[in-house]
Amino acid sequence: MTNYYWIVAHHSGKVLEVKDGSFCSLVEIVQNTKKSELDSNVDMQLWYFDGGFITNKRTGLVIDVIGGK
Repeated sequence: MTNYYWIVAHHSGKVLEVKDGSFCSLVEIVQNTKKSELDSNVDMQLWYFDGGFITNKRTGLVIDVIGGK
């Protein structure tokens, strides 16, 4: 069973989310208010750890930094 997590920004209290729930590989990761677990779009805010990568539940894409810096 996979454990899913919200990633909360300490300074704002908001969570990381895939912008507009997009499946595009260059989509932005933004901060937004935490959604209820009952919200049909909550998956774009949920993440899991897999082999050293942070992966989004909705898209299956991993967090990366453009240019690797």
